[in-house]
Amino acid sequence: MTAETVATPTTDKIAKKNGQSTGNPGKQSRVISSPNDVASVVLMQIDAVNAKKDDLTIAVKGLTDTTKQLVRAYAEHAKAIQKLQLRIKQLEEKDKE
Repeated sequence: MTAETVATPTTDKIAKKNGQSTGNPGKQSRVISSPNDVASVVLMQIDAVNAKKDDLTIAVKGLTDTTKQLVRAYAEHAKAIQKLQLRIKQLEEKDKE
């Protein structure tokens, strides 16, 4: 088997514990020599991606809810303005008589 080097933010903690360091600040790498290690790293990365996707989904849903509320408020205000314009027009016509 050959050893592979994988640089990932999720393996930073593991690499720091092993005392390994690379020239890239913020990203650590470690040598992976066993299939179990590869599987472990891949699963950690998948979990990290899924967590970020969940955070993004929550943020998008929050923005969607806010947008819906703003659209409703805008529609209500537009309707009120139209009613007021109609009322003003009726009063102006009444004054002309």
